Amino acid sequence: MQPLPPNIGRYVVEELVGVGGMGQIYRAQDPVLRRTVAIKLISTKLMSGADRADYIKRFRREAEAAARCAHPNIVAVYDFALHEEQPYLAMEFVAGRSLRQLLDDAPVMDVPDAIAIMLQVLDALSSAHEQGVIHQDIKPGNIMLTAEHRVKVGDFGISRLMNVETTTVFSTIGTPSYMSPEQCRGDDIVDGRSDIFSVGATLFEMVAGERAFQGRNVTEVSHRIQNDSLPLLPVHVRSAAPRLQLVLERAMGKHPADRFDTGADMAEALRQVLRDAAPDSTRIVPEGGLAAPGGAPRTPPREDSVVREPRPPLDPALLTTVEEKLRAYVGPVARILVQTVAARGRSAADLCSELALSVPDEADRERFRREVASLARPRPSAPTGSASLSDSSGRGKVSLPEQELERAQAALTQFVGPIARVLVRRAAAQASSVEVLWQALSTHIEQPAERSAFLRQRPS
Repeated sequence: MQPLPPNIGRYVVEELVGVGGMGQIYRAQDPVLRRTVAIKLISTKLMSGADRADYIKRFRREAEAAARCAHPNIVAVYDFALHEEQPYLAMEFVAGRSLRQLLDDAPVMDVPDAIAIMLQVLDALSSAHEQGVIHQDIKPGNIMLTAEHRVKVGDFGISRLMNVETTTVFSTIGTPSYMSPEQCRGDDIVDGRSDIFSVGATLFEMVAGERAFQGRNVTEVSHRIQNDSLPLLPVHVRSAAPRLQLVLERAMGKHPADRFDTGADMAEALRQVLRDAAPDSTRIVPEGGLAAPGGAPRTPPREDSVVREPRPPLDPALLTTVEEKLRAYVGPVARILVQTVAARGRSAADLCSELALSVPDEADRERFRREVASLARPRPSAPTGSASLSDSSGRGKVSLPEQELERAQAALTQFVGPIARVLVRRAAAQASSVEVLWQALSTHIEQPAERSAFLRQRPS
């Protein structure tokens, strides 16, 4: 081990506290201002002369940007200089542990505790974004927690100014599992909504105990972030905090326009999650249990203690109609939102009420509620296992011809496989016409192109 440098600039080095791929972090004393600081010393020795000059120029610019972010939840940047031709930052020294360390010790956090941490992170990001600075590497390792439960977001040293293009060598910045789709693509310009995605990815891991998008390598993780739907949270989390999945779906939309516009918007949505969550007496316990303060494992709730008798599935045609109306206000993410809420077995009224919360503008939210009010009214349930039901006028029953069911089943099988038979029988029990049947069945096909190909086969 190399001996500690006695000084870095004017700072008196006391201890090596961290080592990373690009350098070291030291605890040091500032003899002028008489305070403890953290020194991040970056190694550029392996860079060529031109690359090194560009890197130092970029590092200085971003240090200046980070220094503008004065906020109680942001690690303060005090100074930037060179030490033996190597750049360094002098920063606020935070005595505490990183969120990464906490999750390594206990992989799952209670929802209220996790949200309390992320509300402080969002407050920090909102302040930085107002200064024109984005972080671009929000992850558990860059979130520190003090003994007083104060959150400190660090490593703004790798952030860059909003809407400032940089050279391609630096275009992909971040840590793969927490990067936004636009970061994965290497887009030249990203904005604060990229940080919103990373907050969502971090919060998902905190309450689920695993990362939302996983893979064997960076390429696979990147592909899944850009193409896969967000997995459902564990059942115990969805039972205790029903709206959290909805918030994460929006925060982690594939396109920036699908996400919360600001950190403040996401923070308000998370506060609503807390207001609507399970009572204080109900603990949110993962499947494997959590360690109690005394060290004894907590017993997870019995399945029959949290699972209620499921409601009959909602009419697929109704879900299609609600999705179309919601799309006018929130865009393509409407499909995911409808599927997520419907999967929880809610009534039509609950479905519409919960989806209304995803509409950001208050006037639009009320307009959406009026548009779906008639859909949310209870309707007589149809008998299952039959293709006959009362028509809209109430004159007896409508029986869909068997050949039409076989035709729909043959077409749907091309896209979903043998389960098409079950889906057709289920949809036929609730469909009032052949057209409604095909529209309902199309909701089971994920890809828009395949959905269109399926609908082209319906009878004219």
